[in-house]
Amino acid sequence: MNRFRFSFCFLIVVFLCSTPLSAAQKTPQSLRELILFGLETNLGLQTIHLNRPISQASVIVEDAVFDVEIFASADYTDVSTPISSALSLTETSDSQQGSGTLGLHKKLKTGLSAAFSLNTEWIDDNNLTDDLSPRYRTGLLVDLVQPLMRGSGTIVNTTSLQLSQKKHRQTSLESQFEAQILALQIESLVSRVVGAAAIVQLRNEAHQLADELFVANQRRFEVGVIPVSEVLEAEAALADRQLNLSLAVQSRDLQFEELNRLFAQELPADFHCSSFYDFKSQLKKQKLPDEEELFASALQKRLDLKISEIDIESAYLQRDFHRNQLKPQLDLKIQVGINGLSGEVRDAAGNDHFSGQWSDSFVRAAQADGYQWGLGVEFSLPLGNRSARARYHQAELKRRQAGHRKRDQESALKTELRQQRVNLQHAQEQVKIAEHFEELAQTSHNQEQRRLDEGLSDTFRILFFQDKMIHAKIGRINALTQYYQTNAQLGFARGTILEQHQINLGRDVKEFFSENL
Repeated sequence: MNRFRFSFCFLIVVFLCSTPLSAAQKTPQSLRELILFGLETNLGLQTIHLNRPISQASVIVEDAVFDVEIFASADYTDVSTPISSALSLTETSDSQQGSGTLGLHKKLKTGLSAAFSLNTEWIDDNNLTDDLSPRYRTGLLVDLVQPLMRGSGTIVNTTSLQLSQKKHRQTSLESQFEAQILALQIESLVSRVVGAAAIVQLRNEAHQLADELFVANQRRFEVGVIPVSEVLEAEAALADRQLNLSLAVQSRDLQFEELNRLFAQELPADFHCSSFYDFKSQLKKQKLPDEEELFASALQKRLDLKISEIDIESAYLQRDFHRNQLKPQLDLKIQVGINGLSGEVRDAAGNDHFSGQWSDSFVRAAQADGYQWGLGVEFSLPLGNRSARARYHQAELKRRQAGHRKRDQESALKTELRQQRVNLQHAQEQVKIAEHFEELAQTSHNQEQRRLDEGLSDTFRILFFQDKMIHAKIGRINALTQYYQTNAQLGFARGTILEQHQINLGRDVKEFFSENL
């Protein structure tokens, strides 16, 4: 039994240790995984993503304008007014009155404002001309106000709602666009970090070559084969390469910290990404579509252009709204209602037709003992209407601004695509040249090393060929780094940088769109 418990606990421990608890505890094994990790951990992206629920709340606020509103009121008054009249047997007119209202109000998207209210009142006074005391009056009223010119129509009355909905669409696109920017930053920095690590390795190899040469020169000097100047030259070269190695390590570490900043310092200190880019094998030439095809595709993919399109749509909505505000205010008002009366008769000689309790006034109202209706129009227009004219002119200018801005973005996109196309072509060309230069420098160094081994060369010459070889190797790494960065920038310009890594935000980064709005 104890052995069984031990085995069971051991399996649980193994399972927990082998199962990652979160994305932060799983070390990315590819560039795609690293970008996905960045999309989940980057604080800047999370900050921008919060604009989505914020804008969604704004949509709810604007849509709530058309919700049904319940209203109620109650009041009580007690009045005693001195009077002097031969027709009155009292010196004061006394009355007590209580009233209450309960109703519903709703504004429709057409502009119609409708109110349904139930009003009731209780009156007790010493006015002998009224046979009922106390008396109860209850009425049901319907008030309708419909704008006929300014403020009329669904489009006008839902402008704020439509603008908030478009803003919400923009915040979603902005989150995705920021994700693309982050992917570009990660890809560019990773290529630099991998390149810097490769340079560190080269600098370390160069340091080893100088150290081997220095040790060999010391032995040659001790046996009197070479002068002391060659020993000093080898030692100076060793110190120089130590310095270069230190600078290369510093550059690599700083660039890693810059990369780690994008992940909120969640990357482990021993994180290695050297396998994410190939700096050893020869580069295969990449073929691009023609300029027109490239531009047409980018127009469909670029999210910033889609954001600008929504700006234009919003500008048209605002212009149309302010155009409507140029019209006079002409409202049609309709009121209809029914009412009923009940109360206690003052004396037996009084009219008992309305005799009854408070509840009877509701019954008599339902029977339409009394009614009321009214119809009217209300007109207003500021002289000159300068404010509305200025707002309309301002909205028209903003619409033109949005159009110019989008056309300028398209022009800038065409230029950017051309530039990145040129950059990529030359980057590929420069990689080829750097590879050829490296081969020549390596061959020259190997030949000079054989001459040194045969005693036909000296320290000065071998150091010259070593430096040239190292320079050629670093040049190839820098050319490849530039190529990878240019390729990432072209993918961003085309709007396909996430697609290049088979990343779908809605599928691969679940938390990106799973936030409960």
